[in-house]
Amino acid sequence: LKSMRHSHLLFFIATISSQRPIMSLAAAGSTTSSSTSWPQMERPINDDDGHQSSSSSAVPAIMNYVSAKTTEMSTRRDLGGGDSTLVGVIWEPKQVNVHNARLSATEMTLDKNGFELQRSAEDVVGKCQEIDFCSQDDVVDSYYPICGTLVENCLKGSASTPTITCVCAFDHNVRSNDHSSVGEIKASQIMTNDVGTAVPQVQNPAGIVHADYTSISGPRRLGDLSNTPKLNDVLRPKLLSQKRSSLLDPSIVQEALDGKRRYAFINVWRSIDQDNPVKDNHLACIDSQTVDKSELRTFKIHYADRVGENYFACPSSPSNEKQHSWCYYPDMTIEEALFIKQWDSRGNIADGGSERSTFAIHSAFLDPTAPKNAPPRKSIEVRCIVIWDKE
Repeated sequence: LKSMRHSHLLFFIATISSQRPIMSLAAAGSTTSSSTSWPQMERPINDDDGHQSSSSSAVPAIMNYVSAKTTEMSTRRDLGGGDSTLVGVIWEPKQVNVHNARLSATEMTLDKNGFELQRSAEDVVGKCQEIDFCSQDDVVDSYYPICGTLVENCLKGSASTPTITCVCAFDHNVRSNDHSSVGEIKASQIMTNDVGTAVPQVQNPAGIVHADYTSISGPRRLGDLSNTPKLNDVLRPKLLSQKRSSLLDPSIVQEALDGKRRYAFINVWRSIDQDNPVKDNHLACIDSQTVDKSELRTFKIHYADRVGENYFACPSSPSNEKQHSWCYYPDMTIEEALFIKQWDSRGNIADGGSERSTFAIHSAFLDPTAPKNAPPRKSIEVRCIVIWDKE
């Protein structure tokens, strides 16, 4: 798989089978070699064939965790998004129950749980139906502003204080388990540097239990947004045409990095299939209130000019009384947006003293109750940065 934007630290490398593999947990033992490959998503055996997920309180899923024995993990990535051999990864697939959040007695919120589903207004849905999501220019010009407004409105509905200074969309990814059903990505600028050339592509759903940022890469990414855009920044052409040296005001960013302002990265996830709800390859999130910091492992990606980081997650530790609570929303449509927090500088893991979520660990999964002729998942996620007023 290919990628050309540096915020895509792991999404582009999950190898997804187009078949419907059947796998028992006995066959899903840990991969313990020091050098290994990316795992496939696997589908658990369906003991209740034909029982649809939309009416089920939970479905079983096999999630690609890493073992608690894992320490240092890394890979090397080229400009096109290709990875060399993984080093230090010990995979530990585990079968879990993924709860149907539509049937939950308690509504999940971005502030507390790390993710939140909202139905978009009719005018927003109408605009989404007119966007060519395979056109980078159309997504940047038409959909980024929509996402920025959606995030701001979502946060205004919470108890977040003080007021928001800015919300900016800055990156996106189109995904499908059947790339041909989406088409090719059209970009006005081909990314080229002294390492090589990259063409944007549709990416597979990411079947790895992960979080997009760490305590190191979150602040670093914020700092990057106050600098001159790099060759692989999707906003580079637009910023240069507007004669802007950066997306964000460096002074405001520095105040955020100094702890004087709260900041957060939030993804807006949406199905872009206008004809079908998502029936398989769902996106699931762990309730952030059930994650312990000791269950996180840092994964480093070595580029030609920098080092990126993600968190991979281990299964719930015995000391974690809550155990991971997985949730998803079956049958998502283009009319809905799922907000997923990727890093919050005032979150419980980030600052250690808050009940607010820092991020939602997440993964795609194969649904054993999905119909055999389920339409391919087609989705887009747009990454936004939010900075609040000084406290």
